[in-house]
Amino acid sequence: MMHRRNGLDGSGEGWSIGSLFPDGPGWMSAAFSRKSRRFAYLLLGLVLAEILASPPARAVDARSESASLTLTARAADAMDRGDFLKAQKLYETAVVANPGNARAFTGLGEAHQARNELKFARKYYRIALSIDPADRHALSALAQLDLEAGNRAGAEAGLRKLRAFCPACEETLELARALGSGAANIAPPATDP
Repeated sequence: MMHRRNGLDGSGEGWSIGSLFPDGPGWMSAAFSRKSRRFAYLLLGLVLAEILASPPARAVDARSESASLTLTARAADAMDRGDFLKAQKLYETAVVANPGNARAFTGLGEAHQARNELKFARKYYRIALSIDPADRHALSALAQLDLEAGNRAGAEAGLRKLRAFCPACEETLELARALGSGAANIAPPATDP
């Protein structure tokens, strides 16, 4: 007579923790039994469905994109007139219409900077750069803020990025002058073989 002690054995129901019988299939022999596999497949299916069903964050319809560009232009006009609060509100509305509008985020940073809200200005410049790393206005403004705050290394990093994207742009030349680098160091020197 064999003495078999089963802990939690539900092998007849599709699962089993294992047998304490020394010659049995071993501990956790059915870790991926039918029910466990169903759970794994369900989880995998949900993850794939989420990935495939999620549209990109910057995908907007043409109407929203057009509205965002119009609002951005109106906000820029308000900035030119010195109405920074109105400009801020228009830029915010432009961002709602199209969250991928880097120019609207840059403008929002400019509006906050004009109102001396530098923490918010930095935040919006960084968001603009996360959308468009080559946004020369955001790069320049952020580097200028770094320079004014005494962060010369941050300003020099901004200048390097500006030189990579737009070596002859006005923003690059202004930042180079502000850093004392001068305009002579716009591009790396050519090497002769």
